Amino acid sequence: MAKNVMAVYDTDEEYVMRLMNYFSETRPVDIEIQGFTDLNYLKDYAGNRQLDVLLVQDTEMCGDIEEMKIGKIMVLSEGEYETEDGKGHKTIYKYQSTENIVREVMCYYAEEPTVHIGVVNSTRGRLIGVYSPVKRSLKTSFALCLGQILSHSRKTLYIDIEDYHGFNAILNQNFMADISDLLFYIQQSKQNFPCKLASVVQRLGPLDFIPPAISPEDLKQVSPEDWMHFLNEVLACNYDYVIVDIGDSVREVTGILEACETVYTPVREDFISRAKLEQYETWLRIMECEAVLEKTEKLSFPFFNDLEGSPENLENTSLGDYVRRMLE
Repeated sequence: MAKNVMAVYDTDEEYVMRLMNYFSETRPVDIEIQGFTDLNYLKDYAGNRQLDVLLVQDTEMCGDIEEMKIGKIMVLSEGEYETEDGKGHKTIYKYQSTENIVREVMCYYAEEPTVHIGVVNSTRGRLIGVYSPVKRSLKTSFALCLGQILSHSRKTLYIDIEDYHGFNAILNQNFMADISDLLFYIQQSKQNFPCKLASVVQRLGPLDFIPPAISPEDLKQVSPEDWMHFLNEVLACNYDYVIVDIGDSVREVTGILEACETVYTPVREDFISRAKLEQYETWLRIMECEAVLEKTEKLSFPFFNDLEGSPENLENTSLGDYVRRMLE
């Protein structure tokens, strides 16, 4: 079967190489990328191969390109707020981050029903759960720090499915898409989930993460079956580790916990926290989920006095030292 191909045509060789190198290094899906700075070379290549996508510099757009066998032409424009080039072609702001440009291309592949895109390899990731019945236990700080440390040696994805996460305020950023879009995509039974995931994922230092849902109601409406379908799709997308930070909006949370290879449960030592933990463990036994207890590692953290900085820097705090010792 012919390989899916996207191409970049721009007279700026450095720009073409930068975009190609980024795509080759990240390789979110199994797509070949070709770069061209000469129209004749592009014409020769397109004469023998079907191009799914062509990113073309706006000043080089011409009739010869219109006649090529190309599924989708996207015009690299120097106009930041342009959305079309007047001929029906989508425009992409040329000087935004390479990451955002690739994300826009992945959006096209995700919604294109005539193209099926696979992953680079079929290695299934390992699911790590972080869950606690105890509040203010450093659960999210730990999960993020663990993800950052693992991501230096293994491709790692962090997923937050808590009611209130505060990510937009913490990172001072509004996201164009989040986990709700991925869950809706799953429910529509579309075929290019790896592309949809690549179009949504953001970076926090070396760690990939899915922007969490704004509305807790979105999470409450997801069925246990859809959660497992979603996580199984994610685990097939070339991540070595998938860390899921679980909140109380998830229905029948035991299904996710049972699917995890390890469950980290941060705890606190005060009387009320111990009572909550005891109730949680009793509930798991009643639900015949002893397997969750067996794979659970309870974590009682010491006091860390250096956690007030940027979340991108958690791995360089005393919590990071703790996590590294734990992993060793």
